[in-house]
Amino acid sequence: MKSLQRIAFGCAIVMLAACGQNRMVRSTAVMRGKLIAGDWNGALATLRQGKTSGDYKEQDRVMYWMNEGMLLHLLGRYKESTDVLQKAERRSEELFTKSIRKSIKAKFTSEAATDYQGEDYEKVMINVVKALSFMNANKMSGALVEARKINEKLTYFNSKYQKKNVYNQDGFAHWLMGLLFETEKSYDDARIAYMKAIKLYEGHFGGKFGIAPPPYIYEDLMRVTIMNNDTDLLPKFKATYGPKGGTGATVAALKRKGEVIVFHLNGEGPTKSDFFINCIFRNALQWFCDGRPGGEFIQRKRIVLSRPGYTALKIAFPRLHLHRPRIRTLTINVGGAMGESVPAEPINPIAAKTFRDKTARVFKNAIIRAITKVLTQKAAGAAGKAVGGKSLGFLAKLTTSVINQATEEADKRTWTTLPARIDVARVFARPGVHQVQLRTSDGRSVTIPNIKVKAGKRVFITYRTIP
Repeated sequence: MKSLQRIAFGCAIVMLAACGQNRMVRSTAVMRGKLIAGDWNGALATLRQGKTSGDYKEQDRVMYWMNEGMLLHLLGRYKESTDVLQKAERRSEELFTKSIRKSIKAKFTSEAATDYQGEDYEKVMINVVKALSFMNANKMSGALVEARKINEKLTYFNSKYQKKNVYNQDGFAHWLMGLLFETEKSYDDARIAYMKAIKLYEGHFGGKFGIAPPPYIYEDLMRVTIMNNDTDLLPKFKATYGPKGGTGATVAALKRKGEVIVFHLNGEGPTKSDFFINCIFRNALQWFCDGRPGGEFIQRKRIVLSRPGYTALKIAFPRLHLHRPRIRTLTINVGGAMGESVPAEPINPIAAKTFRDKTARVFKNAIIRAITKVLTQKAAGAAGKAVGGKSLGFLAKLTTSVINQATEEADKRTWTTLPARIDVARVFARPGVHQVQLRTSDGRSVTIPNIKVKAGKRVFITYRTIP
């Protein structure tokens, strides 16, 4: 009887772990609804209530902080946002560089039982959002620190992977660095950063993630080259970039006017769901699955799922869902001066390819986890039989088998509040206090009052739309 009680108690414990994500998923869905409605305060309140009520556990804190930091940014609470995202970044780095005690638990339940460190693209976006917060708060040196970290992180991540990520340099980050160097009047550093950004947009970054070089980036390069008196480089740039290369006309414009730059956080970022494959195996060396890494995620293949002497298992992987932005362009009007946005940071394609690369790396670990479950099941059956005969042995084995299937779920944690893409709109405007009018290609409009424009200075604005 005591053995039966132990089995029942074990079942209850593991079943609790199995449904551990349900409350988190429901709470996140409510927050997402507030986000789509444009209710940033409501979304933040929902998120924090979820933490208070236990919907988010200690192992979810990086995800929680990332979402909290983004919502604080959208509310204009930039200091709080950077403080929260700093906690997320620090914890994420700790988890990346050391083994996690709770990873043992994951071998018996799911990856959701481990501390979430964030996907590689999410870790990078922490620094993007922190940089935008510093820029909006007119703290350019802090923004520059964050922009530099982006490519430093990507280089570091890839140094630790045998199978490398396609996402290894970020053109948007280099352009951002150029803009910040220019704002700080470090024109030579700005020129180098802009040149690197152009190279990436025209090459690896643009090609792999399907994004064209933003047209303004060539004019940025010409402008800082002129401002740094590097006139000997101008013919070279004009020969290299041709008609698209800019004229340097913005040098005069920036002396007489100020520039308003809008970062449009466009659309809904990636979400995750369960994706199951079926496997059978006799031992750790003899196993077959009806899926394998390939294409953009996992490719299906045919196998016979019923073989004598083999045990069948279901294995869960997180599947990434991309949500296409509804808005094609954003038009900005500042005192009659108008500009239109262009895509600058393709978060969706970056996420998809980073996730594909990760799936290829972790696929075998998921199989090992499945083998561990089967060994646990067989051990439970043997132990039950030893203390209570065949009936108890069968019950223990059956119970453990049911638990193993119930606890097989993918890690669905994600930075829900990220956009699908970051677009940039720019316009030069006369000095003075302006109303900045924004209008989206799908007919939405908003007016931002009391924006002070100064000659030779830049004003940075973040604008968020979902979906």
